Amino acid sequence: MATKILLPIDHTDQNSWKKALPVALEQAKFYGAELHAVSVIPEIIQLPNLPAGYGSGAKAHVQSAVEAILARNGAKDVPVRIAEGSVYREILKLAHKDGYDLIIMASAEGEFPNYEIGPNLARVVRNAHCTVMVVRG
Repeated sequence: MATKILLPIDHTDQNSWKKALPVALEQAKFYGAELHAVSVIPEIIQLPNLPAGYGSGAKAHVQSAVEAILARNGAKDVPVRIAEGSVYREILKLAHKDGYDLIIMASAEGEFPNYEIGPNLARVVRNAHCTVMVVRG
């Protein structure tokens, strides 16, 4: 039984949420669980060769983009967390630290039997302390 569900969303890739968001909403309703979304800003904005302030405003932009996605898809009240760093590490750290017991993530699109399992999804599945539900793209 899930009590806290985490849904990672990449605002630049609708495959990360198009099928996974409805499943997450359904699971949250079924279990009476809290649903939270997270989006991770990759480490690239922290590279030393980029100009100072390169990533300023990134968190606010991503927050607003994810909130818009959620609002358009019947999930406007879902809280959003924005993290910076390695995508899979930040998802795993947040899930463990805040006591999530279910992570719902989408796979990339692919034809049967070769569904795409990217490196972030693979690492979350392998290393998560809790159940990970993979929604096929």
